[in-house]
Amino acid sequence: MLPESAQQVSKLRAQFYRSFADALEASASISNIAISREKSYSSTLPRVSWTDDQGRSNYLCMYAHSAPDVLLPDRPTILRVGVNLGAELAMGASSERGRRRYNWSCQFYLTLVSTELSAALPWIVKALGQPCGLDLEALPELPYTLESKAPQVNSLWTRLALQQVQQSQVAIGSPSLA
Repeated sequence: MLPESAQQVSKLRAQFYRSFADALEASASISNIAISREKSYSSTLPRVSWTDDQGRSNYLCMYAHSAPDVLLPDRPTILRVGVNLGAELAMGASSERGRRRYNWSCQFYLTLVSTELSAALPWIVKALGQPCGLDLEALPELPYTLESKAPQVNSLWTRLALQQVQQSQVAIGSPSLA
């Protein structure tokens, strides 16, 4: 990822996390978002974590799904928001005793472009408030169309993000990465 892109994603993440934490009805903890030299596709991304009204631990993480780099400077910046995915990895192999339950019922990815991020925030908060997992029919409509990419994991893409990734792949002649 180009340094300018990493800075842009880091700035967007900090703004989004603060707005998201403010929108939650529970107190949220934001892990280190002041990373000045963010590594692209890092394995330990900053995240927002909180405990919901049912005592379940939740977390949200935003990162670049794709971004310009040295080899592909024209590649679009596409963001991905992951909600409660990989919680079992965060628990590790240690004992479950004394640990809170994770919210396994609401897990999804939302892949979008940066201009769509602010409109997605209230939608994500509403999605997390659903009692029985992610029910797209019960959620308010977003100002953009969502498409599901992988039904086994709720992987949702906005139409614009999907189009930009596909156009980028056609331009470089690569197979679909989504």
